[in-house]
Amino acid sequence: MNHNIFGFHPGTTPIHQLTGTTKLIIFLSLTIFGSLSFDLRYLLLLSVVAIGALFVAKIKWTDVRVLVWLVIVFAILNLILIYVFAPQYGTHLFGSKTVLLGSGAYALTFEQLYYEIIVFTKYLFALPLALIFLMTTNPSEFAAGLNKIGISYRVAYAVALALRYIPDIQVEYQTISKVQQA
Repeated sequence: MNHNIFGFHPGTTPIHQLTGTTKLIIFLSLTIFGSLSFDLRYLLLLSVVAIGALFVAKIKWTDVRVLVWLVIVFAILNLILIYVFAPQYGTHLFGSKTVLLGSGAYALTFEQLYYEIIVFTKYLFALPLALIFLMTTNPSEFAAGLNKIGISYRVAYAVALALRYIPDIQVEYQTISKVQQA
């Protein structure tokens, strides 16, 4: 079983065949457009496209399940903290207030619930895009892509080296963990 979370996984899918620059531009464009939007229909469409692309890239669940669960836990914690620290942000954002439950500052409103669904949907589309980009892009292609969009060669090369060593660090961690368990 492959426990390599962030490493490049070679393949022959259409997504693997795209250049690093193309993948980088698509990833950045979709991420920026989705992050700036508050239209739930658009975000759901982006989520469907991203999840569909994940299947096209033939990324296995066993390769990403740990990361997916970590992001889900983080997303839920983030939604709880948004409600704790800004329970009426949705009402300010949308300019109306429809109380569903409770009263006072922590009354659950339709607008707050809608806002938090939007935030969760943003995670839902961004995670598959990031997984596709990380797992189908060779670090050298990624460095070339960074260089082609105007980032200096030294920075691009440093990023490529870092991406190459992440899988090695994961293997070392797993080896040390198994030795300690023994």
